[in-house]
Amino acid sequence: MDQKSLLPEHYLLADTAALAGEIMLLAGAETTRVEDTIRRILKTSGFERCEVFVVTTGIMLTLEDWRYGTISLNRRVEEKQTNLGNIDKANSISRQFCSGQLSLQETYHQLKDMKPVTYPGWLVSLSIILTAACFTLILKGGLIECLTAAFNGIYFILARIANRKLRLNSFVFNMAASFLMAFTTMLVQSVFYPPLELEPVIAGSIMALLPGVAMTNGIRDTLEGNYMSGSARMIEAFVIAVSLALGIGVGLSACRILLDAF
Repeated sequence: MDQKSLLPEHYLLADTAALAGEIMLLAGAETTRVEDTIRRILKTSGFERCEVFVVTTGIMLTLEDWRYGTISLNRRVEEKQTNLGNIDKANSISRQFCSGQLSLQETYHQLKDMKPVTYPGWLVSLSIILTAACFTLILKGGLIECLTAAFNGIYFILARIANRKLRLNSFVFNMAASFLMAFTTMLVQSVFYPPLELEPVIAGSIMALLPGVAMTNGIRDTLEGNYMSGSARMIEAFVIAVSLALGIGVGLSACRILLDAF
């Protein structure tokens, strides 16, 4: 049996709330949603004060009551990856607990043993390729442009596979992927198909890398009054955008220099 299940009930409650918040934050949930979920769980304790403070990199919660004293927990959250399925599952489990459908012990173990929502590798790869091709089409690219963007999507797939072992930070990862996409697009235009339109191909190719979720969550947190988390999210989105722009610029320049040399 897990040792934490032997703790007093109010300690287990605090740990369960922190675990639910950690799962959601790791999956890319906005801080307002994470705070709301943790607060709902903590309020079932009947303590006089239930305080929650969530930022993009950590969770702090406090239960305070004159009968029991004070319980404080801090959780550091580092590596995040968007997974809306995990957010939905953790949110659903917490709501079931708050409505009385699950006991505290059941809730804790369901959260701890929760299997992440995953999709087959072939489906993820196909989605990346189709995203690049379809966005290129939306941006008024032709058949050759769409095929080139689809080919560029393969670079993103290979970069994801390589990054599982290399563990590169997001800045280097995004820059490397966008570099290869821009280099290939320029090479195809210069050597194989001069009428190729660079703009729709490159824009469509990097669409799967753009920080849409981070920017959206940043705006939502800011509108909810969480200015620190909102600013952090938008800075994160800005850094990703800079890495993509830098990779594209270097890729185009490197290809031009290489072609001029030969």
